[in-house]
Amino acid sequence: MRRLGSEGARAIHGLGPWRSRIAAAAPRLLGAGLVALAWLTTATATAAPPELPPEPGERSPDPGSNPSAPDPETVELGQAVQVEPGATCLSHAALLEDLLSWRDDPNVDARVTLVVTGDARDPRALDFRLEVLGELAVERRFERAPRDCADLHAVVALAAAIALDDTLAGELGIVTAATPSPQPPARPGPSVQIGPQEGDLPSFEDPEPGAPSRRRPVYGVSAGAGMFAGFSPRLGAGGQLTFDLRPRDHFDIGVGALVTHQSGFALDESEVATTVAAGRVDLCWGTAPMVIRLRACAAFAAGATLASSSGNTTNFRRTIPWLAALAGVDVVTHLVGPLFLDLRVEGVFPLQKTHIEVTNQYGQSISSLRFPPVGLLVAVGPRLEF
Repeated sequence: MRRLGSEGARAIHGLGPWRSRIAAAAPRLLGAGLVALAWLTTATATAAPPELPPEPGERSPDPGSNPSAPDPETVELGQAVQVEPGATCLSHAALLEDLLSWRDDPNVDARVTLVVTGDARDPRALDFRLEVLGELAVERRFERAPRDCADLHAVVALAAAIALDDTLAGELGIVTAATPSPQPPARPGPSVQIGPQEGDLPSFEDPEPGAPSRRRPVYGVSAGAGMFAGFSPRLGAGGQLTFDLRPRDHFDIGVGALVTHQSGFALDESEVATTVAAGRVDLCWGTAPMVIRLRACAAFAAGATLASSSGNTTNFRRTIPWLAALAGVDVVTHLVGPLFLDLRVEGVFPLQKTHIEVTNQYGQSISSLRFPPVGLLVAVGPRLEF
């Protein structure tokens, strides 16, 4: 603007010499003079008026700046957000929804990229980065983020919104920081020390020893089917359902039920079938929650054994109590979100000796078969955690 005004002024002041030359020139130069005069007139008409001094209290433009330059290009926020969930339950759609709820503007500077990367093994660890033109501007790692997916998206979105609006925008000049008004000196107050990397983003580090824990319990439900050996004289199939509570990272308390059925094995001239149904109480210790979590469990089960025979003149149907202790391990593998795969292997130790005996009409024993003293349970199935 100023340079253009100076050129216009020079054009106006230089008009006199041009007129004298035109008057003294020969007629063959008349056309060229008219062309030059027309160019000078156009330059004078388009010259910018001189700038007025700024009003009191108004900031003058910085030297070399161009007020008429367009604003930097913006893109939709969803195009600037990249999510790599890893072992976490992060979702691009859920994170974007929460982030938009914290921001008034659905767009962001096109130079900015927000990258959220979940840890490949730990579902509660993630990296948070803000990049500008491919250069790292802000980086933060969360080691103990919330387990709940909704809470996880909310805190990451809040951290991103704070970084976009305050940290990144002010430091990189995406927005112009306002000049603070002069304030009278404040009275000195009590000093507060802020640790490194604190103040702008929430912290999810483990509390200091002795501090009360705010982690909420984790609830899980597992269903499995597989092979049940030792519940009867023959190998059978069955299933189980377990509900458990994890009040701490390493301890689980659960209750559930199991049922198994064995049919079609011969005893003398009879076909014998047995069914075992029982409830169980589990106490488990496991590793910290990760992509793969190992648990060692001990359980007590109580129920009943139902035995029946067919194909003989003295068919029977009997129900007797069944008590057993169980001990084993299971491997819980995180698949996606709240869905896991649970593989369980347990040893079964019945607390009573059971046998099946076939008698004739006179009560004499014809044939008998004892149940094994120990058994094995192998089951696999889905697991959900909330």
